[in-house]
Amino acid sequence: MRRRALVTGASSGIGAATARRLAAEGYRVALLARDAVRLRKVQQELAGQGHLALVCDLCDPEAIASAFAHLDGEFGGLDLLVNNAGVGYRAKVEELEEEPLQRLFDTNVLALLFTCRAALPLLRRGKRPVVVNVSSVVGRRGIPGQVAYAASKAAVCSIGEGLRIEWAEDAIAVCTLDPALTATGFFDAQPNPAGLPDPDLSQAVGPEAVAAEVLALDRQPRPERTLRWKWHLLGVLSLVAPRLADRLLVRNLGGGWRVPR
Repeated sequence: MRRRALVTGASSGIGAATARRLAAEGYRVALLARDAVRLRKVQQELAGQGHLALVCDLCDPEAIASAFAHLDGEFGGLDLLVNNAGVGYRAKVEELEEEPLQRLFDTNVLALLFTCRAALPLLRRGKRPVVVNVSSVVGRRGIPGQVAYAASKAAVCSIGEGLRIEWAEDAIAVCTLDPALTATGFFDAQPNPAGLPDPDLSQAVGPEAVAAEVLALDRQPRPERTLRWKWHLLGVLSLVAPRLADRLLVRNLGGGWRVPR
């Protein structure tokens, strides 16, 4: 039987690459995003038959409920949930504005929780069900200029830690995936009111590399997977030696930041 997967934020970037990879591996894929035109374009590119496009604003709990009712009728259950939908916000705290900040946490945190809630009955009917929550390396180590975004991704990491225990009785594996810099249109789309410089993407991986990690986690789940070992060590160092971690981060981050005293 084909594994049934739902990928949120599937109209572009990591979500689209993940949908393509899963379909190429024989999965039946449901794609969920707000942009109907781009979503159906990705759907047409998928290998195989029986895929589903769900046009849904994840900031609207009623829209989520409607999308999952449709998914339930079409798939009858779910084997893999990939919570990938997310937005960025490149701004110092003094520059934050209410509307984009609200949208950030509604999309990156509340929508993920509502999606998990809606998916649980379908996952309980799945075969070897797996959830992959896409966080970020900055979820384990906050950085200047993206304090709000990093906080939203830290919440994703925390959700994964609690949820994998809550759902253990249902034998649902919950995994957190922490990508580093990825060459997508993510930075072009995020609010950046003061024009802070974007990171150098010359060493960034493509979204296909992240999609491959999603597939690997579905095949062999693990609690958390970080895609840049230096960031993983920095996150650990931030707990045991925060002053040293600050110095190392500022030295390598660029952008004119100063080491705190």
